[in-house]
Amino acid sequence: MSSNNRYKLENNSDLETINSFKILISNIKALKDKTWGCPWQKIQSHVSLIPFLYEESNEFIDAIYEKNADNICEELGDLLLQIMLHAEIGYEEKEFTLNDVIKNLNKKIINRHPYIFNKKEKVSLKKSQQIWVNIKNLEKEATHMKSSISRNLNLKIKNLPPTVGTDKITNIVKEYGFKWESTDEIFKKLEEEINELKEAINSKNDSEIKNEFGDIYFTLLNLSNFLKINPESALQKTNIKFLDRFSIVEEHAGDNIKKQTPKDFQRLWQIAKQKLAGKIPKSK
Repeated sequence: MSSNNRYKLENNSDLETINSFKILISNIKALKDKTWGCPWQKIQSHVSLIPFLYEESNEFIDAIYEKNADNICEELGDLLLQIMLHAEIGYEEKEFTLNDVIKNLNKKIINRHPYIFNKKEKVSLKKSQQIWVNIKNLEKEATHMKSSISRNLNLKIKNLPPTVGTDKITNIVKEYGFKWESTDEIFKKLEEEINELKEAINSKNDSEIKNEFGDIYFTLLNLSNFLKINPESALQKTNIKFLDRFSIVEEHAGDNIKKQTPKDFQRLWQIAKQKLAGKIPKSK
């Protein structure tokens, strides 16, 4: 395809990157070498590395929300390490090679962006997204992978943490027009789910209580998706904020903290909030 030559590599930075990538490939092979490699790395598998992929992905996301370029760079490197390790395991198990991974990715990029690589054409954001979905569906039909949306989603989320699964469900169904139009809609749904949880609690039906709590959680995650907020990152910040406030409560209550009444705790909590907000000078 002649269009592949339209964008040429820059002489310095891109060629330097290629050289660095060659060194990285060599380093990964050294880590996995059966004789002289890392004992821990040599026994890893696709499955055993899953927790580390989750961990590195979350740390990368946190770095993005913190807008820390150095951390983003470092965490992106950690993610790349996971990809390289999985590629090397694929090679060892005679499943696929790193070259297969890259070739498949290049093919997907070219196929799903015909307005760039086939004929140069400016398209709107909406049209580009529709082209992506249409071509993706055609690819599935060509490989006999066509099935219901719900079945595909069930397969996609089967091994994902529930919060990540909810985000994936929300993003996929949006492509088919099943989406929220405003935060008001989500708040209305949230209020409805809260009322249903109250009814379940009053009826003392443990199964329904669990179901309705799940519905509230699902709706809250839909709200975070709509607002483009990472829920894990937001919750982590709240955990830290809570502990900062609680440390001030501890400071004021001292050894008597276990003797405080709920009313005492409310009073100390308000003091902690005001102190952290700078409304009360910190004691020297």
